[in-house]
Amino acid sequence: MGDLQILLSFPPDDVAKLTRKKYDDAINKYIQRLEKLPSTTWLKLVDKKNLLEMLNPEVNSIPYMASLNSQMKAAGKDRSKIELLLNYAVIFLATFDPVQVRYVGDTWLNVLDWTLDMIPESGSSDLSPISSAMLRLDPTAGTFTSTHLRFLRKCLEGGVPSHALPILDKNIYAMPTTPPKFLSDEYLCDDLELSNTFITPKSGFTRKIQPEYVLEYYLLGAHIYLGMRNHARARLFLEYAYLHPTIQHSVSALQVEAYNKWVMVGLLTEGKPYPIPRTHDTGVMKSIRDVARPYDALAESFVKRDLSKYRAEVEVGLQIWHEDGNLRLVKEAESALLRFRVMDLQKTYAALPIGRVAVHVGYPPDTTLQWVTEMIRQRHLQASITPHGSGDAGDAVLRFHQSTPGSSAQFDDDLEAQTQRIEALVAHARDADRRLQLTKEYVEYTKRQKRSGPDAVDMADQMDLSWENNGVGGGLMTGSAGGMVGLDEDDGDEDIMGGF
Repeated sequence: MGDLQILLSFPPDDVAKLTRKKYDDAINKYIQRLEKLPSTTWLKLVDKKNLLEMLNPEVNSIPYMASLNSQMKAAGKDRSKIELLLNYAVIFLATFDPVQVRYVGDTWLNVLDWTLDMIPESGSSDLSPISSAMLRLDPTAGTFTSTHLRFLRKCLEGGVPSHALPILDKNIYAMPTTPPKFLSDEYLCDDLELSNTFITPKSGFTRKIQPEYVLEYYLLGAHIYLGMRNHARARLFLEYAYLHPTIQHSVSALQVEAYNKWVMVGLLTEGKPYPIPRTHDTGVMKSIRDVARPYDALAESFVKRDLSKYRAEVEVGLQIWHEDGNLRLVKEAESALLRFRVMDLQKTYAALPIGRVAVHVGYPPDTTLQWVTEMIRQRHLQASITPHGSGDAGDAVLRFHQSTPGSSAQFDDDLEAQTQRIEALVAHARDADRRLQLTKEYVEYTKRQKRSGPDAVDMADQMDLSWENNGVGGGLMTGSAGGMVGLDEDDGDEDIMGGF
């Protein structure tokens, strides 16, 4: 019972009245007391009950997690014990106190990793407890960790890529970095808006991260978005990958793969390659395009709407598309080429017979009529078809419609959502700038510069974010050191890739 009293001694009854410093001191002393307990404490029964039954995972998160971790190690390959502990683990991951676990990140990660491994082995494909736990710890999921990639791999291996969307849909703003020593006034128990404050290389919440992990994460994420037909988000992830900073202009095979898919996505959605973002490294881009010439050749034929040449390019490079895993995209682009040939007609005509359309696409009138009708149904084409009295498909008339703008209410909703994304990005930009100003390198740099006036203020503080009256109509894009990302996925060459 003495050990149990120690386990239940935190949090105290008056925890809500503690200042952040007193809370920090109390929890650190509590952890030190737990570390002095014998290892058998976490495994032995209390009143013939498992210790996990005596503790509340929401209130006693630290001892519950410690006992769970010890029992997981002791369970070995005992299936009955694993099944029981897996239930306890899922409950813990759904209810733990996110502030308490900041002090014992390595134990939290051990529990999460074990659960991620055991869920598929138990025959279940539900990986939602993992994403829920990640978001419980960090609601923004904005600091990249080794779990981001590992979770993504498990979702793909288990055939449940949609389970990764709660994490993929969150933008990455930062990498785990060691905070400057000057930030001594911050405590782990603070109400921290930015997760990179407590997710650091030494926090235990992440394994060591290699640069290729980031590339793989974005590339696998793009695969999932392509499967979901979310081309705007796929484009963004592919740009993050092939624009990733490299040492001495070296090029990764992952970057080449990302560029190849990026070219094909542009053809599918825009009818032409996307403009290359202005943030690209000229030397790296040249090397990538040298390797990706077959895809650029496809794009050239596509832009000219030369169907026969495109098909010839497809046939010649059939093995390339197959080995790259892009054959499906190449075939889809062939259908898209025909679609864009029809859409291009509205630049010249307001209406024309289906027979004329059939001449342009190279199909019989009956087939063309069915195909154009399907385009209209899928909203690829703003048009209508007027049947001819004779019933002849070639005499039916295709009438193009001008696209109608969205409603004012929809515009306001979109603008408000975009403003919220800007506010979130500004918070991360301001944090990155202020942390940069505390580094030794920055201090030495400023000594060599002329001092600015006393009235100088943070540029981020001067931004007008009152969307109701500012009249902003487009997508504001910005970036900053420390992993900033673009906000508006559909903003053409204004998309920007985060620099890690």
